[in-house]
Amino acid sequence: MMQTNLKAVIVDDEQSGIEVLEYTLKKHCPEIEIVQSFSSSMEALAKIPTIMPDVLFIDVEMPQLNGFELVEKLSEHQLQVIFTTAYNEFALKAFRVSALDYLLKPIDVEELKAAVSKLKTIAKPDHHAMDALLEYIKSQKQINKISISTEKGIHFIDEEEVVYCLSTGPYTVFYLTSGQEVVCSKSLGEYEKMLSDRGFYRIHNSSLINVKHLKRFIRTDGGYVEMSDGKTLSVSRRKKDEFLSYLGH
Repeated sequence: MMQTNLKAVIVDDEQSGIEVLEYTLKKHCPEIEIVQSFSSSMEALAKIPTIMPDVLFIDVEMPQLNGFELVEKLSEHQLQVIFTTAYNEFALKAFRVSALDYLLKPIDVEELKAAVSKLKTIAKPDHHAMDALLEYIKSQKQINKISISTEKGIHFIDEEEVVYCLSTGPYTVFYLTSGQEVVCSKSLGEYEKMLSDRGFYRIHNSSLINVKHLKRFIRTDGGYVEMSDGKTLSVSRRKKDEFLSYLGH
């Protein structure tokens, strides 16, 4: 049986996500002591081993290292993990495979209480569940590549490397996390059909975004998004309500 008071660390690239979870935990789960929070997964990776908390609350969709990658790099440490995530079909499939705890955003108080209550009955992390999660993720990474035809040949690019795609007439430009731009001969509509069930959303006739790289949605000026590379893109008026519904708001 774990001790009554559990030291916790929160990792979420959105400060608002950290603040909401901190408030909810303090109000409804006083047995959880939040010792530190990080908005950078790389900073969390460097400092968590020296803090050695009992439990990590980790957002799945983050730049640099996503939640799964962060956990994989911390796997040698005896840490309980509760993932937090906006709706993402790949993430949900991964959790179903591993049976690890996760909380959907916006976080439901009763689900949070249940996850914390479960934590207190577990003597140590479930390495079998964590191994199942990491094996599933590795297997998916082998097939989560996009083939892009260019004048020089065919590029095979990991989905996670694509921040967004913009239409330039009959061509599509892929903007990658490395800063590279790849121009291909297919239209944006063709890539929308290919990627719409893989976490990509067409917010405008001229733009298709990788929701994993979405930092925030801003309601002003008709609505626009800020991506992980700092780029802002307009959301068309006819897409706005549908897009907010897709995000769970």
